[in-house]
Amino acid sequence: MPCLPISPHILSPTNRFEINLATSNCPDPDLALHFNPRFDENKVVLNTKENGVWCREECRNCVPFHRGQGFELMIIPKQEGFQIVVGDQEYYHFCYRIPLCEVCGLEVRGKVMLESVSIF
Repeated sequence: MPCLPISPHILSPTNRFEINLATSNCPDPDLALHFNPRFDENKVVLNTKENGVWCREECRNCVPFHRGQGFELMIIPKQEGFQIVVGDQEYYHFCYRIPLCEVCGLEVRGKVMLESVSIF
């Protein structure tokens, strides 16, 4: 999987949205990466879903962007996991739980508008 820069704009009002890397385009796919900012809890939850079951959540107690604004998010596949970069700052490293080679789709849910998505 190549580097994935995403430029979302968070619509206001919203409490949560999610960006997922899915392993299929079926209605309830496995998710190799679930990136879920929660403004109502002031945290970002990262997780994996396999066979319809959520795994152990990893949390970062800081939402690095604001409602009503756009931001730059980059998901970079590294040897051991996804490097998440917000703006020009490394935000989190999420270790692979599902092999990277199984990722085949991007899913965005919630009140967010994609300004751009690139693959390189």
